[in-house]
Amino acid sequence: MIRLQIHYKTEFGQALYISGKSKYLGQWNPEQAIRMIWTQNDIWIAEVAYHIMEYKYFISQYDKVQKICWESGPNRVTNKHSIDVWNHRKLCFQCVNPQNFDIYISGSSISMGQFQRRVRMKNKDGISQLKFVINIDDCQIQYQYHIVTKSEFSSPVYKVYLNCQCKQQQYLILEQYYKDALLIFSDGLTKLKQMIFQLNKNICYGYVPLENEDYQALKKANLKTIIEFCNTKEQSLLEQQTKQEDIVHLIVNLYHFKQENFAKRLLQLIQVLIQKYQLLYICNNSLTHLRKYLSVYEKLSFGSQK
Repeated sequence: MIRLQIHYKTEFGQALYISGKSKYLGQWNPEQAIRMIWTQNDIWIAEVAYHIMEYKYFISQYDKVQKICWESGPNRVTNKHSIDVWNHRKLCFQCVNPQNFDIYISGSSISMGQFQRRVRMKNKDGISQLKFVINIDDCQIQYQYHIVTKSEFSSPVYKVYLNCQCKQQQYLILEQYYKDALLIFSDGLTKLKQMIFQLNKNICYGYVPLENEDYQALKKANLKTIIEFCNTKEQSLLEQQTKQEDIVHLIVNLYHFKQENFAKRLLQLIQVLIQKYQLLYICNNSLTHLRKYLSVYEKLSFGSQK
């Protein structure tokens, strides 16, 4: 006997079947296919007489073969026990969105547009969600959310690993399903004041932390050096503000930078801070202004490396 095994999460009332080019597998007739046996952790198994097999899996109703969904990809061939994987899988991206913002998603896979286009997510009951069919060969998916309010905000680029060498960890991931799709869930995405953006390996940026929760979010991201940019006549050039243990919070007043040397002094300041602290979280209550400062830094930094 040959034992076949595959992991797949079906919807209620569905089952996995095997059909193939042999009398044991129904000669590609779905109604003569073998219905597999469900076991724990959504593992489906079947045993057939020993022979060289050409076969494929499909999904249909448990009680009757109808509304068939064949797996994609070429036919499978085996003459031994086989542990297979489905040639594609569904991913459901969800994020909490109580304010019903317009949220778009882009990603690295072909179905997600390979970061060349954005797809609008559907809002329902304070949740934004969208499903994609992902090729099984895509073991890592990168994705990014784009939130449109009066302004536009983009999240950092996140990563999800779909194939894990550790079976125990793999099942922990795969058991998080929404209906028939692997669930990728993001909480707190629309807390715009707590969003962290990454410029490069040394600089992250965002809004000024105010509450203890904000500082804890930064510590969780291993951001323990806060550089707050301000522009006011009343404050001195550099002040240290201590609010949390293990966190350095410096306030840099750009008002004191001479206009003719502003860009050069900004570059020198950030370079000195990077040398001392390695990883910086640069913040301001206006992301528009902050991004202008960082854009100046990037241009000068790139020019100095040539």
